[in-house]
Parts: sequence; structure tokens; C-alpha cells
Amino acid sequence: MHLLIFILLIPLFLYTIKVFNWYIIWIKEDEYKSDSNATTSLSVIIPFKDEANNLPQLIDSLKAQTFNQWELILVNDHSTDDGVSIAKKLIDNSSIDTYIIDAKKNGKKAALHQGAQLARYPVIVTTDADCTFHANWLTTLSSFYTSQQVDLAIALVSIKRTKGLLNRFQQVDFAALQLSGAAAALQQKAIMCNGANLMCTKELYLQSQLQDHIASGDDMFLLEWIKAQSKTIRFIKTKHALVETEPTETINDFLQQRARWAAKAPRYKDKHIIATGLIVSALNMVILISLLTGLWFPLLLKVFGVSLLVKSIADYMLLKAGSRDFNFSITLFKVLFIQLLYPFYVFAVLLFPVFTTIKWKSRHI
Repeated sequence: MHLLIFILLIPLFLYTIKVFNWYIIWIKEDEYKSDSNATTSLSVIIPFKDEANNLPQLIDSLKAQTFNQWELILVNDHSTDDGVSIAKKLIDNSSIDTYIIDAKKNGKKAALHQGAQLARYPVIVTTDADCTFHANWLTTLSSFYTSQQVDLAIALVSIKRTKGLLNRFQQVDFAALQLSGAAAALQQKAIMCNGANLMCTKELYLQSQLQDHIASGDDMFLLEWIKAQSKTIRFIKTKHALVETEPTETINDFLQQRARWAAKAPRYKDKHIIATGLIVSALNMVILISLLTGLWFPLLLKVFGVSLLVKSIADYMLLKAGSRDFNFSITLFKVLFIQLLYPFYVFAVLLFPVFTTIKWKSRHI
């Protein structure tokens, strides 16, 4: 039994070391300060499908940008609502150089690729239609590219704050994912990015292989492909580059989203992504299994307790370090409470595809 406990605690040990390293890297990295040298013109590409409710706040946020050297390419991915007409009305009489086009093929990847082909500028920025932005978002991105000349730049995405436990869970969980990916990128071992806030050269984007036979994953497969080409990947650490995205509103939508993310994992080939995924998955399984079997083997409840407490402290340190950048407050108690929910969340995500079809915007994944 003691040997079993030792084996079960190995994922916790590996996880704690990794998170502590990310914490040290994050606090040591100075915040990026953009200067007046924002001279790189940008093509912003936003695919949208049935986003009529989100387009007004999206376009209002884009109109508020302090940067002028950019174009907007909105790609309608076969919407069934009034999104196209709404977008045209909102853009009318705007100073933004805008193109609204219909996607020729189905899917977000095809829409992004079509938008990239149309782009007039050598650097493209991708985001989502349910997002809003800091007023200096594009100024910061342009300045960063002008000074760094990177192939791919990753910046933070946060969940908008609303009411309820589900929103709070999403906000903290997503922040932990974002901070992990950001710190890993600062470590030159990028493992995660989000298509709601990416900047890439047009040339590389059009060359990239995003596994088009898989409906989702435009961001992660781009990251993996660019790493495989030994290109430069950097993270922009500043809240001026922060993008906020809408939370899912129901538990069903939330589990659909997380099940989609989990379904991509077997397709990854990058060693850093795979190794990190295995460590995190192993620890989550240890916590879940030790909780479920603890009724018959009380010693395993101690494994559950130790794993939960140590993981909570490690996550809290990283979340606390990044809380200012995400504009939210965090306490150890909140992290512990969310960690108590985590085994049930993992269990639900694992079982969800067994009982329902995974969809996105009415499309089967």
C-alpha cells in the first residue's frame, strides 16, 4: 500500500515543480510597455457564426481602438441569424477599413484561412466575435511586432465576470490555463494559446497545417505547427493586450466546450504539450480515483486530501501572481472550494461525450 501511495503522489510532485517554475518565471518577467514605435500595419480577422447578439459590443470595442493602421476582415461562417446585416449597419460610416465576406467552406479554420488570403498586410491578428478589447490592444500588438519581429505572438484572454458559481469557476479555471500557457511561452516552451488573441505573420499562417479534418483547434494546431518549424513564439505580458471573452451560460454549454477541448488532445504531437497534459491528467485522475475509492481504503483519502491541498496552494500562487493582469481577486479559500468541485468536473467531462453528441454552433464535432 505504501508503494501505491508513493506512485500516486508522483504526479503531484511533478505538477508542483512545474507550476512553481511557471510562478517564478511569471513574477520575474517585466510587463511589456509599448512605445510610439507601433508602425506595423495589421489585418484583424474575425470569423463569426450566429453572433448577432455579440456583434454590437465587438464592433464598439474595435471602434474604440487607438491604433489606426489596420483593416478588419469579418468572415461570415454561414450564419443563420441577422449577423451580416447587423455588422454592415454597425460598420457603416466608421473609419475602420472593413471587409465583410461570406465563407466559401464550412468551419472556423476555413473562414480564417480565407480571411488570411484576403489580408493586405503582412501580419494578421485573430480573435473571436464574442470578445472585447483594451483600447490599446492593437497599438500594443503592433508595437510588439515592430520591436520583436516574432512569427507568433500570444496574449492573454480572460472570461468576462458575471454572476453565479459557474462563471466564477470558468473565470478561475480559464485564468489558470492561460497563466500556465503564458509562463510556458516565456520559458520558450509554449504549450497553449487561444485563437481569441493571436498575432502571426500572414506568410506562415497560410503555410500552416491546422488538421482541417478536425473541426476545432485552429489555435493549438497553429502553435504546434509553428513550433515544429522552429519559428519564434513569444508571449506579450501586459493587460493592455488583454482580450475578454464571453463565458458559457449553462452547464451543458460549458461541458460541450471542455469536451471539444479534450477531444483534440490525442492529436497533439509536441512533446511539451503532451508531457504537460499527461502530468495534469494523471494528477486529476489520482484526485478523482482516491476520492471515489477512499470509502473502502481510508488511506487513499489522505492521498486525496494531500493532493487537493498541495495542488490548491500551487494554483493559488500562480493565480495570485497573475490576478492583476486578469483584473480579478483570488483567495486560497476560493481556490480550495473550486478544487473540491474539480473531481466532479473532470468526471463529467470524461462521461459527457458518452451520453451526448459534441457540437459547436449546431455542427457535430
